Amino acid sequence: MSGRRWSLARQLLALQALVVGVLVAASTYLAFLEAERATVDNARHTVTMVALTVADTPSVQTALTLSNPTSVLQPYTEQVRQDTGVDFITIMTTAGIRYTHPNAARIGGRFVGNTAPALAGRTFTETYTGTLGPSV
Repeated sequence: MSGRRWSLARQLLALQALVVGVLVAASTYLAFLEAERATVDNARHTVTMVALTVADTPSVQTALTLSNPTSVLQPYTEQVRQDTGVDFITIMTTAGIRYTHPNAARIGGRFVGNTAPALAGRTFTETYTGTLGPSV
C-alpha cells in the first residue's frame, strides 16, 4: 500500500455512505418490529372476536348441557375454524378439560394456557406455546 490518505471528499463520502447504511438498517429493523406487532394485534383481535361469537352461540350453550358435548361441539368448531381461518378453537370445562381440539387425540386432555382471567369473567388474550405450537 502506498500510504496515501483518502482525500477529505472521499472521507466525507464514506462517512455519508456509512450513515445512510445505518439509517436504512435501523429503519428496516423498526419496520419489521412494527409489522410483527401489527400481526400479533390482528391475531388477538381475530381470536377474541371468534371466541366471543362461539361463546355467545345458543347451540354451543345448549351443547354444554349434554352428556357428550363433544359430539355437537367438535364438528361445529371445525366448521368455524375453517370458515374463519384460525388454527384452532378449543372449548373446555371450567377445569380446563377440552371438549374440542383440531387434533381429536387431544380432546379430554387438559388445556395448556391460562384460564384464570376467563374464569373471573374477563376476556383476555395470551401468547404461549400450546400443543399446536406458538398460540395467541
